[in-house]
Amino acid sequence: MKKFNRVLCFGLVLVLFGCASTEKAEPVSTEDLQVTVAEVEGLLKAADIDQAELLSFKEYRKGSEYLGKAQRGLSGNYQADYILENAARGKDLLQEALKNARDRTPNAVRILEARKSALDAGLKNSPELAEAMVDVDDDVRDETDDFARPLEPAEFSEFQKQYFALEIEAVQFRELDAVKKAIQKASSQDAEDLAPKSLRTAMLDVNEAENLIAQGPRDPKVYRQMVDLAAESSGFLTDVMDVILNARGTPEDVAAQIVEQNRKLEALSENVGSLQQNLETTQSTLQQAEGSLKQKDEELKSARSSLQETESALLLQNQELEKTSTQVRFQRAMDQAVQQFSDEEASVYQQGSKLIFRLKKVNFASGSATIPAASKPLLTKINDIIKELGAELVAVQGHTDSVGSADLNKQLSTRRAISVANYLASLAGGYKIGYIGYGESRPIASNETQEGRAINRRVDLVVTARK
Repeated sequence: MKKFNRVLCFGLVLVLFGCASTEKAEPVSTEDLQVTVAEVEGLLKAADIDQAELLSFKEYRKGSEYLGKAQRGLSGNYQADYILENAARGKDLLQEALKNARDRTPNAVRILEARKSALDAGLKNSPELAEAMVDVDDDVRDETDDFARPLEPAEFSEFQKQYFALEIEAVQFRELDAVKKAIQKASSQDAEDLAPKSLRTAMLDVNEAENLIAQGPRDPKVYRQMVDLAAESSGFLTDVMDVILNARGTPEDVAAQIVEQNRKLEALSENVGSLQQNLETTQSTLQQAEGSLKQKDEELKSARSSLQETESALLLQNQELEKTSTQVRFQRAMDQAVQQFSDEEASVYQQGSKLIFRLKKVNFASGSATIPAASKPLLTKINDIIKELGAELVAVQGHTDSVGSADLNKQLSTRRAISVANYLASLAGGYKIGYIGYGESRPIASNETQEGRAINRRVDLVVTARK
């Protein structure tokens, strides 16, 4: 501090008597200027801790401005007298602000605690909230005549509510600003029309997170899980919009499935990459051991065993990737079927590792196995979907109701299955085709009613996808 005062005194001498003196003044070093400015910066930090911005606003604000000039002068290599003069004025004003703050604190202790909580929440990171606090501060100073008297209980309660509301908004800004910006960006890209479900989910999660923050802004345990969920929802919305914008016309449900599958694939790829790196490291270690440590036969066997385990884990990951890829193709096929067929024509569903197409509108004439011409377009469209799916085998299963003898029904169902199989073969879908007739042995509805018998008279296509 003594060095600081000597430098400031020297600076004032430069300002007041520099022009009158005929002697050459000793130059001030950059290090001395840095020390001088740092001392004033320390006063500003102390003033912030004591909340002098509220308790002695004019002195604090003016002192901060002079310090800012000194800092800019230092970084811009201004004349030493300019830097020292502004540092000296900043020091005087900030010292006065500190004194005023400490003298006035007894009349403001309780309100200072409420205000400090808002500041600790990061309020000044938001220009709008910082400006709002300035307005509340002005009102507090006006009500207390610059803290010449303490706040009355009713006054304190009102201002405490205002600072607490600012604290809540500061925590909401800190935790959710990035999430809200992501949602705003998606909205500007027409998410309300292109991805309404994802947008609504993200907005609901943000609102719920804001509500939980409002309930307990000082307890992250109250809101942390919901904030994380809101961030996840906004990220999902962003990814869905990227898919839709990169492939216009993609339905939101399909885009959402693609995003989910991509995330699973990314996670699996990361695991595979980690396993591969572990595998390479193990192989390198194994080679070094074989070259330089032949005598450690037991250690070498252990390393080989570890390598085999890693390779097995990698194989399992690859199998999981194949399974995921097949699931994506199944989902696309089901989405196409839903779009192209009415419930009366056909339905499609997954059964284990198979995809089942249930044909409801192949209207064979009674006792006939000839495919009606009106039913062939349906089979053609189904063939297109199966072909795009990349099927390896399609098993055509014929079924009948219980009218007539079991033997005749089995024969009839087999002939009908053969007819459908032959027609699919004529379309050259590139997959193997098999057939079987089950007759009345596998009903899916009651044969006691006309509606049930109509349901049981069907043809199922059981599809096995190529790996």
